[in-house]
Amino acid sequence: MMKSSLRSISRKTLLLAALGVGAAWAFFKKPEPSSGAAGPIRISGREIEFPATVTRASFERELLGMGMPGYHLIVYKDGGAAMASLFRAEVTDTQVLDALEGLGAKPGNALGMDTWEERKDKDSKAPDKVIAGPPVEVLVRVPGKADLLTLDQILQDPGGRGFDMRFGGHRANIPKWKSGCIVCLYSCPGSKVGNARYTVRDYVDERTRFRVKPGVLPADGTRVGIVFRLPGAP
Repeated sequence: MMKSSLRSISRKTLLLAALGVGAAWAFFKKPEPSSGAAGPIRISGREIEFPATVTRASFERELLGMGMPGYHLIVYKDGGAAMASLFRAEVTDTQVLDALEGLGAKPGNALGMDTWEERKDKDSKAPDKVIAGPPVEVLVRVPGKADLLTLDQILQDPGGRGFDMRFGGHRANIPKWKSGCIVCLYSCPGSKVGNARYTVRDYVDERTRFRVKPGVLPADGTRVGIVFRLPGAP
């Protein structure tokens, strides 16, 4: 009986380990570049809008100590970081870059890869850098609601600094990560739009961990609209 129990425990341990390795591989592997066949972006005046799907469970999940809960807000559905995002977009990060630049927005391009890669180096200044670029209001159109939702209506921010979303751009970093990141909630070199209120160092030091407010968003799998509004929009 004892040997049978030990064999059962060992099988369960091996299964959990395999799941952990599989999750890690799925999160960190770099997918092949997109063919570019993605959904449309609506452009009107000084704003753009594109469809996405709610995936709250992915955004808040941390599996066996891995993953990045509370970090990725919007990611292209086929990007490497899609499994950790709150919204999976039906358009690529490159399409969003092209659309915003087409409206005349000039990306800050202030963050290099060292901002992330040296995040655990206490002597490096790179993880303390703040994303630069023109402000971008990030809004969410939810079915059945007339008003667009703002980020402070959607997210809990225990750190209390809030949101100052900036068009960072970082086009040169796309082929290095292939993450598909469109919006990160920190000053991340992978983001096209990021939050100037928090740095990568803040994420590492857990100065805040964003979570979704109860009862605000519809269920996972619901299709919503993501709106980026530039200054000067009516």
